[in-house]
Amino acid sequence: MTTTTPVIELTERARTQVRHLLTSTPGTDGFALRIGVETGGCAGYTYNLSLVPGAEAEDAVYGQDGFDVVVASSVAHLLRGMRVDYAETLTSSGFTFTNPNAKSSCGCGSSFGASDAPERSEADALLRERVEEAMAEIRPFLQGDGGDAEIVAVLAGGGQPGSAEVHMKLTGACGSCSSAGATLSGVIEARLKELLPEIGRVALVS
Repeated sequence: MTTTTPVIELTERARTQVRHLLTSTPGTDGFALRIGVETGGCAGYTYNLSLVPGAEAEDAVYGQDGFDVVVASSVAHLLRGMRVDYAETLTSSGFTFTNPNAKSSCGCGSSFGASDAPERSEADALLRERVEEAMAEIRPFLQGDGGDAEIVAVLAGGGQPGSAEVHMKLTGACGSCSSAGATLSGVIEARLKELLPEIGRVALVS
C-alpha cells in the first residue's frame, strides 16, 4: 500500500456524494472508495467504483476529506490526472469522468479506450487486422441491404478461444433497423466466431 499525493481529482460534489454514501450505507464506516477499470464497455474499458473496507498491498491510496480513494497500482496509469464529478439532471444522476488518458470514449460516459501496455496494444492491433479481413467477407451482405458496420474496439484477451471481444457499430440501414441485434448476432457475430475462434463476444455499440 502506497500513500501518495492525489493524482485523481474528486470535485466537491463528488466528495459530498461519496461521504453521503458512506454515512447512509450500513456497515461502511471507515470504508474507502475504490476506483478501477475493467475490460469491456463500448470503447474498451469501463470505470468501476465501489466502497471497500480498505486498501490492499499493491494499492495507491489518495487521501480525501473524510475518506480515502484507493487505486490498484496496475491501473493507476490509466487514471492519472482524471477528474471525477457528480452530476444530477431531471432524468439521471451519477458520477462523471474526465480522463486525459482516454484515447477514445463512448456516449455512455463510463467507457473509454486507452493503450495501457505495448504488448496489449500490439495484440489488439493484430487481432483487429484479422477482424478487418473477416469483415471484408461479411460487409457485402450488409451493404446489399444498404447497411454496414464499423469496428469500434478489439480486445485480444488472453489469446485463448473465446477470450477476445469485438465492439461494433452498425451504420446505414443496419443502424436504424429494428432487427439490428439480430443482424449482429445472426450474421456478424456468428461468422466472426467461425473465422476467428478466439472471439467470444461481439458487442453492439449504439
